[in-house]
Amino acid sequence: MLFNSVFFITWFLPLALLGWYLLQRLENPGFAKAFLTGMSFWFYGYYNANYLWILLCSLVFNYGVSALMRRDGTGKTGGSEKAGTGKLRKLLLAAGISGNLGLLFYFKYFNFFIDNCNFIFHTDIRIEKIALPLGISFFTFQQLSFVVERYRGNAPHYSALDYSFFISFFPQLVAGPIVLHSELVPQLAERKNRKISPGFFYDGLTLFILGLAKKVLLADALAVLVNSEFENIHALDSPSAWLVICWFTMELYFDFSGYSDMARGIAGMFGFELPVNFDSPFKATSMREFWKRWHMTLTRFLTQYIYIPLGGSRKGRARQCINVMLVFFVSGLWHGASWTFVIWGLINGLAQVFEIVFPRLRLPGKWINRIITFVIYAVSLVFFRSDTLEQALLFLSKMFTAGNRGMLLGVCNMLQYTENYAILKLLDLRSPQFINLFFLSCMCLISALCVRFLYGPTAEQWIKDKGHTLRGSLILATLFVWVFISLSQVSVFLYFNF
Repeated sequence: MLFNSVFFITWFLPLALLGWYLLQRLENPGFAKAFLTGMSFWFYGYYNANYLWILLCSLVFNYGVSALMRRDGTGKTGGSEKAGTGKLRKLLLAAGISGNLGLLFYFKYFNFFIDNCNFIFHTDIRIEKIALPLGISFFTFQQLSFVVERYRGNAPHYSALDYSFFISFFPQLVAGPIVLHSELVPQLAERKNRKISPGFFYDGLTLFILGLAKKVLLADALAVLVNSEFENIHALDSPSAWLVICWFTMELYFDFSGYSDMARGIAGMFGFELPVNFDSPFKATSMREFWKRWHMTLTRFLTQYIYIPLGGSRKGRARQCINVMLVFFVSGLWHGASWTFVIWGLINGLAQVFEIVFPRLRLPGKWINRIITFVIYAVSLVFFRSDTLEQALLFLSKMFTAGNRGMLLGVCNMLQYTENYAILKLLDLRSPQFINLFFLSCMCLISALCVRFLYGPTAEQWIKDKGHTLRGSLILATLFVWVFISLSQVSVFLYFNF
């Protein structure tokens, strides 16, 4: 089910909110938790019920590992528990990690593995394409972190209902943010979450609307040009290729940060607070700072469970550089089973290694370094967006060696939206000589708006400063109506592919 769909906005979300707060009136909060967990399962299995079985099996497996991993102290949930031996807990940890990674490997990487075996060993193994379950990377990483923290004694063995709620809570289920148990489960026990808070609800609704506007009005508008030109790379020249990859960089940001805002906003309407996933990443003046601001919960996961256990920066600069490259290799593979994603990850890793080796090498001026950071990330996204290495290399050749053949106007002519339909028709009838100028103006206007939102205040800052004013309320109402009218052109979130 999509956040940016009429069914979700007009039926599913109101029904979930109504049931949650009505059932909270009962003395036993378990009914409300069970209801919302059931709604989350419906949300996940809406398009393909078979995916729901995968999620349920993963939940049962990890909960079983947690139940067997008995500990004293922080691992104790009440009553008497027998402390498991260190050897047993290590075996359970190994089983938990192997089970989660095995599930992820089969559904996400098995076809990739077979294809590479065929290439390297000149075999001809043929298997059917394995469909990728929605959000499997996110809920698998979330459960991996829980199993590790359970082993370390930093997580209790929750009730089956609380654990199911933690993993399946629908706002963050399919595309994050990647939530830690300590960030969500304790909120279930807070009495304040058992009744609606008008201020908290309004802020959540506002954040949802702003995220929805990011997705529908910005990301989807940028996607019209990007998708068209990635199917027509041979016709691009250098200026048009640079425009396309810059627009894809902004599309990816507005698409994913818009989803994260919607997820946090929906959670807020239910009385829960999810972690921030984006913090104006393009304000960063280095790639190291960029990755502290971009997809922050994934960066946190990779830092806590790969980078630090490998030694982090504690074992010298050479080892630190190797650890960084390993982390970004994993990050690339996490995003997709393709060498294009691996190369994308390694480019970002190399950029960070360069900054580690030459920490003082910076150009004067904050904006110059911001632009350089944007350009490095945009160039890396050529591999992220391309379906094959050949396509990526062709696109790069267009960026740097294709010259200027006046293709920019042709690219801009793809910007035909519902919003500019009437103006285009009028120009076509009265002044067709100005149509190219109009498309160029549309490109400049959209680019300027995107840059303004990239470097302006975050959604949370805007809500705090203007969201509670009359003007802010009018802007929100206008955005919501505009977005709702545009929902007939529903598109899937980019990160649903990962």
